[in-house]
Amino acid sequence: MSKGISKQLQDKITQYQNLQQKMSSLQQQIQTLKIEELDINKAIKEIEELPDDEECYRSIGRLMVKSTIKETKVKLKDQKEFASTRVEIFEKDLDKTKRQHDDLEAEIKAAIEGNQG
Repeated sequence: MSKGISKQLQDKITQYQNLQQKMSSLQQQIQTLKIEELDINKAIKEIEELPDDEECYRSIGRLMVKSTIKETKVKLKDQKEFASTRVEIFEKDLDKTKRQHDDLEAEIKAAIEGNQG
């Protein structure tokens, strides 16, 4: 006859589910940023050979503004660096969250196996 699960185990299961959701969100954010990095790399490659003083248009939000190739290269490289830094931060957070998730999973399994014994 089962006593059910304790409040402490219920809390661990809830925390486990929250960590799963956090990992999923981080993975999605990382993927989005990596796609952004690829797009930026393509744009940089397209303008790489153009003269620095040539005019072009670049997107700022929903606006297209006149710029020079030189200014645009600088902006794109800054955006790439920013995206890269965010990927690193999210990947570190994902690793930490995964370790917490794995530790909690082991605790939950041990608690369940202990209740069945």
